[in-house]
Amino acid sequence: MRGHAVRGLFAAVAAAAGATVISPAVRAETAGTAATLAVCADPGNLPYSSSKLDGFENRVADLLANDLHRTLRYAWAPQRRNFFNRTLLAGACDVVISVPASLPVSFPTIATTRPWFVSTYVAVTRTGDRRHFSGFDDAWLKSARIGLQLITGGDANPPPAMSLSRRGITNHITGFSPWDTANDAPQSKIIDAVANRAIDVALVWGPFAGYFAKPYGNALKLELVTRDPAIPALAFTFPMAAAVRSADTEIKDALQAAFDRNASKIAVILKDYNIPVVEPSPLAAASGAEVPTPTN
Repeated sequence: MRGHAVRGLFAAVAAAAGATVISPAVRAETAGTAATLAVCADPGNLPYSSSKLDGFENRVADLLANDLHRTLRYAWAPQRRNFFNRTLLAGACDVVISVPASLPVSFPTIATTRPWFVSTYVAVTRTGDRRHFSGFDDAWLKSARIGLQLITGGDANPPPAMSLSRRGITNHITGFSPWDTANDAPQSKIIDAVANRAIDVALVWGPFAGYFAKPYGNALKLELVTRDPAIPALAFTFPMAAAVRSADTEIKDALQAAFDRNASKIAVILKDYNIPVVEPSPLAAASGAEVPTPTN
């Protein structure tokens, strides 16, 4: 999959790119495979996952393991390029809890469950600011200080960056790196920058925006970014599913049944984490790009 990499949605895109990356070996939390559900996850990628087990993926994984009467086991690895080759496809685990549902288009050796949530990009601004985001043609964007999550030296950009570039809006953009091994929540920095008036608007993948804006309460407002009429084929909304090895049809079917049985509980978890959930877009199913996730 070619596209944007912002750990979570970024991480799955970066993980498949096949570039050489120096990273720690996958670290399994416990040994043994009998009656376990082994999950590959990033140890510092809130709100998705954390070694402290306080991410929404951690809660969903726990729910699935209990439903399947399996002991939950983690194989921890930072979501960087080659993530899938180093983890799931290397046999370190049974499942990655959330990836773009279109991932098998780029990875025939990976299969996914049906999507268990759909999210979109979000514009985050201060509630006290009279400006609000209605689209990329808003005149105020030309002079606004805009924050984007970007990969330095990468060949992929998030959809908002492509929309802004098409309109020549490039002079007042601050890039925020999604990679920070010293911080369990590097994605919070771009939201903090809006609240602290360092930037005027952040265009962010929905789960990061919702989770990190929540502590600010009514001080910040979130507006969904679901399309750009100037680039009709560009997707902003993406279904997210669980990934397994394509040969593991039994675990895939078992996980799907567990997801189905626990759909209402999973919806509560997503609400608790303030994750924006939207209806799926036909473009996302067709394109499979521009989601914050790893590649390979």
